[in-house]
Amino acid sequence: MTSRNAIDTEYRTAGENVRSFAISLCVGFTVIMLVSMVMGSIFASEEAKQGINLCWSIFGVCVAAAALQLVFFTSTIIRRMPNALRSALFGLCLYAVLAVTATAMGWFPSHNPMAWVSFTITYLLIFAVLSVVFSLSHKRQQRELDEKLAEYRRKDA
Repeated sequence: MTSRNAIDTEYRTAGENVRSFAISLCVGFTVIMLVSMVMGSIFASEEAKQGINLCWSIFGVCVAAAALQLVFFTSTIIRRMPNALRSALFGLCLYAVLAVTATAMGWFPSHNPMAWVSFTITYLLIFAVLSVVFSLSHKRQQRELDEKLAEYRRKDA
């Protein structure tokens, strides 16, 4: 059996094509970056390795963030927990990962209290904006599903 999306690309919506492009771009970029970072870690000069190590630390944070999303935003590990608590625990754990990585990798002068204040405020602002965006997206999807369910029930009745 073949996938209609793989064969009949002319029947895909613009949104599906954009999503496919975005996924291809992300996967391709990640693979190329990982290969480049491995090669750079082996062959680059000590001076260049500072930038490569920064890339590895960012990749590590991305892996940790994805793992935290798996833990807190799926039912794989935590079955029943209010969304507000999930978000708060995720945010706290992600902040801890970022703080440890920032300190270990020297992302900013960690001995400077104002650097920590700036880091924390920036993190909280970004986290708040992303939380609002995801919340609005979730509400929109929930509304669409409710509308489709109501339409299905009307047809079935």
